[in-house]
Amino acid sequence: MTDFKQARGIRGATTVKQNTREAILTETSKLLSEIVKNNNIEINDIAAIFFSATPDLNNAFPAKAARDLGWQTTPLFCHVEIDVPGALKKCIRILMLVNTILEPHQVNHIYLKETTRLREQ
Repeated sequence: MTDFKQARGIRGATTVKQNTREAILTETSKLLSEIVKNNNIEINDIAAIFFSATPDLNNAFPAKAARDLGWQTTPLFCHVEIDVPGALKKCIRILMLVNTILEPHQVNHIYLKETTRLREQ
């Protein structure tokens, strides 16, 4: 382990049952909280977060969940996932760029609900 911080990417994903504002924000908030907890992240060490959602989720921006957690100065960006035939539906993905002392093999990527199968691909 190094004793100075380096930029690392931390991945995460979750699914929702319904395309509702409440479901999107609730599940995204849970995912963000799990990523932070499992990687001992200080909010000020987050450089940026990229959110993607499958095309069937359009009732809220997932990034709103971060704002609702009070992350007002963190740069956030939402985009639509590529609509690949047969891909997992109702899926929200996150790429969090963090300054951390963790080595790449120590980073805990978080996959909740139906997304656990994404690690197999």
